[in-house]
Amino acid sequence: MGTAVDPRTLQAINAIESLKARYFRSLDTKDWSVFGSVLAGDIDVDTTSVGGDRVRGASNHVAALQTDYGNSVTVHHGHMPEIEITAADTATGTWAVQVQLVRPDGRRWLSSGHDRDTYGIRDGRWVITSMKSTRLQADPL
Repeated sequence: MGTAVDPRTLQAINAIESLKARYFRSLDTKDWSVFGSVLAGDIDVDTTSVGGDRVRGASNHVAALQTDYGNSVTVHHGHMPEIEITAADTATGTWAVQVQLVRPDGRRWLSSGHDRDTYGIRDGRWVITSMKSTRLQADPL
C-alpha cells in the first residue's frame, strides 16, 4: 500500500501544475501580463543549454521572450510533472517539454527536453522562482 499524501501537499502540487500550465498558455498566446504574473520578480532563467541566455528578473525574462517569440507561433506542451514540495513555501519540479516554433519566415522547429523549475510562495501564491531548460533533440520541420 502507498503512503497517504497530506491534502495540503496535493493542493500545492495542483497549484504548481496550474501555474506551469498558465506559463505555457500565456507564452503561446503572447499574453505578457499573465505571463509575467506567474514569475517571481527575481526569477533566474537559464536557457544556455538550448542556445539562449541566462536572464535574471521577471521583467528581463518577459522582454527577452517578447523579442525572441513575439512574432513567432509557439506551442509548448509540458508533460509528466515530477513535483516535490520541499518546504511549506518551496518546491521543485521537472517537466518533459515539447516545443513547436514557427518563425514569421515559415521556418519551423520541433524540440523535446525538460524544464527544471523551482517554485516559491510570494504574496500568498505560488510563482516560478527559477527555470533551467534543456533539450534532448531539436529538429527543423
